[in-house]
Amino acid sequence: MDIRLRRGLLYQRLRRASLALSLVVTIGLPLWHLHAIAVASGGVAGPSRWAALAGALGFPDRAPPVVGGPTSIRVFGLEIVDPVAVVSALGAAGPSRALLIAAPVGLLLVVLLGRFFCGWICPYVPVLAASNAVRSLLARHGRRPRDVALPRRSALLSLAVLLLAGALTGSQILLLFYPPAVISREVFRAVFYGGLGLGALFIGAAFLFDTFVARAGFCRYLCPGGALFGLVGALSPVQVKRRAADCTDCTLCDQVCNMLQGPMTDRLDSGCDRCGKCVSACPTGALRITAGRPVTLALPDAPPGGRP
Repeated sequence: MDIRLRRGLLYQRLRRASLALSLVVTIGLPLWHLHAIAVASGGVAGPSRWAALAGALGFPDRAPPVVGGPTSIRVFGLEIVDPVAVVSALGAAGPSRALLIAAPVGLLLVVLLGRFFCGWICPYVPVLAASNAVRSLLARHGRRPRDVALPRRSALLSLAVLLLAGALTGSQILLLFYPPAVISREVFRAVFYGGLGLGALFIGAAFLFDTFVARAGFCRYLCPGGALFGLVGALSPVQVKRRAADCTDCTLCDQVCNMLQGPMTDRLDSGCDRCGKCVSACPTGALRITAGRPVTLALPDAPPGGRP
């Protein structure tokens, strides 16, 4: 929390704008749909505080041209599906023509940009930021939280177990443990049904784990989506590069990284979420985000290796 972001501020502003847009889509679309339903029903639909809020916010009376959320969205007829949702549906029900048509856009974005979804779109990022803020406050008061290191294969194991469970049961169990899907579902439940489900407890448990057990621990070690993006993102040419001559070995870039990357020593792999905070924190401008050769795949139980 004390590290100042000096450089690449436009990049950071764009990233924060993208995260804000993700939250707007996650929260705003259900409100807009609820308002449109209330108007179309001519008062038949029962009033609620959420409908009143939607009306107060000035949403148009017609239904929005956008349907869905961060994991699966249709914009003006164009379907864009998160690769995690694609894999979950394929594992549970097998291939379908509609799914195969909607899948390539999201998959191509991950191949080109790597684990960008985690740093630029995931609605869990504000929860993670709140967790980091609590950890910082505790440390300032002399109670530094733990940062337990789990095996690097944990996220891959989580992905494999959830996919196997989905295939055996014919249900999309994976999406029950994937924060973007859980958050979208809980927001919908709150807006249309006035309450929260078990997904809220799951997000709360992830927050507590990140705060008191391991910094960004869920994203690092348990998130099945992060594991999948890491595998596919190994093909991405977008990466962080270091000019060794300008580096002073101050470690600020390593400290600010949530994903256990080591930019200061060129220890970067497909776990990098392209948040760019290491570049912004570098006081000498030794780091930059560029397009080059694909980064090294994050292998289980191995330290992040391979020079970009």
